[in-house]
Amino acid sequence: MILLENVSKSFKNGVHALRDVNLYIEEGEFVYIIGPTGSGKSTLIKLLDGELIPSSGRVVVAGTDVGKLRHSKVPLYRRNIGVVFQDFRLLPELTVFENIAFALQVIGLDKVTIRRRVREILELVSLEDKAKSFPRELSGGQQQRATIGRAIANSPRVLIADEPTGNLDPEKSQEIMELLEKINQEENTTILMVTHDANLVDMNKKRTIALEEGYIVADIQKGGYIHHD
Repeated sequence: MILLENVSKSFKNGVHALRDVNLYIEEGEFVYIIGPTGSGKSTLIKLLDGELIPSSGRVVVAGTDVGKLRHSKVPLYRRNIGVVFQDFRLLPELTVFENIAFALQVIGLDKVTIRRRVREILELVSLEDKAKSFPRELSGGQQQRATIGRAIANSPRVLIADEPTGNLDPEKSQEIMELLEKINQEENTTILMVTHDANLVDMNKKRTIALEEGYIVADIQKGGYIHHD
């Protein structure tokens, strides 16, 4: 599902963001990516979603060699990749229903299909009663649920969650964690979650990959947060 073979990424300013990374993630896995600031987490995400190409090595996602994609093909490829950030990024002038529908309109689905899928998503993320609400009327946890709903609306094979609980309190963070687990199980979506939340990682143990200075320094199948001195 996700394969990185001898992947390195360096920039013109001399920064070596990733160094000889080898990684295989099976379809349907739920994996944490952890590590201190500057360890290469953001670069890894950008390689997976086609924003960057590797300096050397190979990045394959859902059968696509991302580094060989023509620039014009990147938007089509990204339909297989959902991305969620900590700052929600909902369109403020659209309702929850319209925000989720927008992700389906841009890929050309008909109105009947869109309405049906949005209702399914609203039920999945437990926002049926907030369909007509605007983002400003929602709590932080509800906004993140709506953001996740939009990211999975077109059934991506991979969901990248970049610090999805970063702006939430512990209770709301756990609720988002349970939602991501539900999506992983019910939709069989492969999930990569970048996080600094040690408590969340320790409470919800899953395969944990630790990056440091561009290297994978640990790959723990049974999970648990690795603390850096």
